[in-house]
This record gives sequence, C-alpha cells and structure tokens, in this order.
Amino acid sequence: MIETIWRPKPTRLLTEKQRREKLQKDSEYEIAHLNLSANARAGKITKAAFEAAHTKQWSDYVEWAKANGLYEEVTPEQQLAEAEVGLDMQVEQINLIRTELKMSLLEVKERKGGGQING
Repeated sequence: MIETIWRPKPTRLLTEKQRREKLQKDSEYEIAHLNLSANARAGKITKAAFEAAHTKQWSDYVEWAKANGLYEEVTPEQQLAEAEVGLDMQVEQINLIRTELKMSLLEVKERKGGGQING
C-alpha cells in the first residue's frame, strides 16, 4: 500500500522566519554531524554508535522541520497525480523523437479492471 510521504517544501515557499530558522537549524545540524564524524574518525565511538547517533540526528531534524512547516505531506492521491503528469510529459517527449524518426506514436491507456499489471 502506498503511504503518505513527507518532503521538504521549496525554499521559495517558506516564510522569511522559516528560512531564518531553517538556516540556523541546518547550521546546528551540520556542526553536530561534523563533531560526530570527528569522534568516529578519532575512534571515540564505534561505527554502530555513529550510525545510531547520525540516524537520531537526522530523525530529530526532520521531525523539527515537519513541526515547523518546512515539510509538506504528500498523500497517495497527490503522488499519483504527480506521477501521471510526469508520465504524460515523458510520452510527449518520446513522441517528439518518434515523429522525427517517422515512427508510430505511443499512447497511454488506462486498463480496465484495476491495478494488476501483467508482464
């Protein structure tokens, strides 16, 4: 089943306050990551400890970003609509090339009967 996903909002859609907060948080994240990496290189922490701490740092950052409106929720329906637009654009590009090569054009058709794809 396709799940709702979260993705960063384009910077141009953020408010000035959000941009400032993001820059601050990005800087803090980068410093923390550099310190963590230095500790790993110096042998002060194990690779497993590094991976666990790095995963936690990233997870904390993403949760902060979601809570502060820097990420947007994308439903399965939105994902489908975006994928279909992308498919239409690809078929259009392919058909331009096929036209130049004097080949028949491609057409996308919806199958009746649901989502089963047979190879």
